[in-house]
Amino acid sequence: MKNIRFEFDCQREVPFYGHLCNQYLLNDQYDVTIGQTGNNYFIEAKGEQPALEQLADAIAEDFLISSWLIKPNISLIESPIGNNKLLQHTPLLQEYCQHCQPHFGDNQAKYFGQLDYVCPCCQAEKRLNKQHQALGLLELKLLVDDLESKGYVDLPTLDGKQAIQLSYKPNNAMGASERQKLVICNPNNLNAHFVVSDQQILALSSIEKPLICSRAIDNHPRLTEPLYSLCFANSRLLMVICELLRQRGVDWIYINHTDNPQLALVNAQWIPLKETGHNNTTLSYQSDKAPLHDDAHLGQYDVHWVKDHIEVSALSLANSKNTEVAPVQEQHEAATCALHAANLGVKKAKNCAVLYLSNSNKSRIVTMDSKQKLELFFEFPTLPDNGYDIVHQIDSSPQKNLFDKFKLKYPEDYLALLELKLSGPTNNIQSLWAIAAIILGATTADRNISSNKVQLNDFVIASAMRHKGSNAPRVDFPLTRGEAFRSLNWCKTLGSIISFRLAEDGNIEKLAFGMHDSLADFICNWIEHLDQNISIKSVVLAGSTFSNELLGKRISLRLGKNFALNPNLQMDLEGLNIAVGSLFLKQRRH
Repeated sequence: MKNIRFEFDCQREVPFYGHLCNQYLLNDQYDVTIGQTGNNYFIEAKGEQPALEQLADAIAEDFLISSWLIKPNISLIESPIGNNKLLQHTPLLQEYCQHCQPHFGDNQAKYFGQLDYVCPCCQAEKRLNKQHQALGLLELKLLVDDLESKGYVDLPTLDGKQAIQLSYKPNNAMGASERQKLVICNPNNLNAHFVVSDQQILALSSIEKPLICSRAIDNHPRLTEPLYSLCFANSRLLMVICELLRQRGVDWIYINHTDNPQLALVNAQWIPLKETGHNNTTLSYQSDKAPLHDDAHLGQYDVHWVKDHIEVSALSLANSKNTEVAPVQEQHEAATCALHAANLGVKKAKNCAVLYLSNSNKSRIVTMDSKQKLELFFEFPTLPDNGYDIVHQIDSSPQKNLFDKFKLKYPEDYLALLELKLSGPTNNIQSLWAIAAIILGATTADRNISSNKVQLNDFVIASAMRHKGSNAPRVDFPLTRGEAFRSLNWCKTLGSIISFRLAEDGNIEKLAFGMHDSLADFICNWIEHLDQNISIKSVVLAGSTFSNELLGKRISLRLGKNFALNPNLQMDLEGLNIAVGSLFLKQRRH
């Protein structure tokens, strides 16, 4: 007889794992104890080898991969620490699992298209909306016929939720502010269209069904955007429609809106860009120290201090199209909020820094010394929002001679730069990359690239992703010294990019990679310089710019050699973490 423990160590709560542990406890077939310590779920059993092997097979089949799973583990134990009490978990949201999906989602199956199919494992039929339960296969086929004839179709809407539209053409309303989203109808053909890593495929298939960023394969006949947000169907309705489309030879289709969490890979861990919260969901975070304010309301988050923990209720994002944290009174303090939020579980936070790179708030490096004194070291400059002012500033800088050569050699790109208009805010890397994209010839080399900020920024990222080596030009990111803090001499950075373009015109991919690699290198040098002054032990990584996974990877590789990195796995990159951290701000500025 042996005692065995099956463990699932996760970076945050996985409600389905709690549900499964309870299922095993309630199943007469197994004699087990269960438990949960923090976000570590476990099932313990005592028995002979064959019975334990049978249990191991069942667990392996039931415990679907989660994006939050750090690692599963099986170990021999002396005695169990679990018990016979059911685990408490937040309500499940998923609408299917690997047990029911083959029955209602496979066109060869007996119950194909039966959205209210009863699943003994995930019990999703109990959570299905009545509007969806009432739909039969015939109605779903008519929806797909409608899509075929019109080129788009609106799915039946749910109360209080934003309508979901599927279409064969890109959604023009989204283009300027966010990437096009695609739902994959035929996962078997994913690699025929997109460049995806094993880690990305696992994430797409996970319980959470997230949105992840990917680029299409080179020279794809129809996918012409630099980058896309991809997801798999996250509802029974969408799953059946995708299967009907797959039968008609459709591998992917545009989707205007999804509830799938948008994840980014930071320091080799998946983190939500923004915690999307659902109605009536309360998140709880332990805190060793009392905050300076009892309540805060930021964006769609209500935050409250209750005895020894912080409670967050997130309003549903269904009616919000905004993917970034809403501008708030404390937005200029967002970096400091991110630092406080990441240090929640640290008894006496000190000797740390936050690298906060944001597309919506001020990108900053803020440090905290051994006496917990905060100091602003770096703030990203506000760039001109139009080509005329950008050109004027470069012409008035020491980069003028270089720029004159650029105008002569690339007159079309110069004209494109003059016509550039950047949507605000412009004090971020996304805006700098957009200007650089024009200098790299984005709009003249690729006729599909328009001059909006998201596409131009994505052009630089996608070009850098194509680079096949680790050697690249060293682009200059020099600091300017102000009275209170340092900033970036962006004219000199653009001059550096221009000089490499003039010298090696044919290698845009190498130069785009060099921009990412060099910026990561400069940031690490700045933090190493700070380390000499205040002895930095850890660096918090936060902000929506980390949705640029290549930049995040280069930064993590360099910084991780000398510092402990804290990407705040409990929260998100920008949203919830700012709301929670705002409770610790020393003052409110109105």
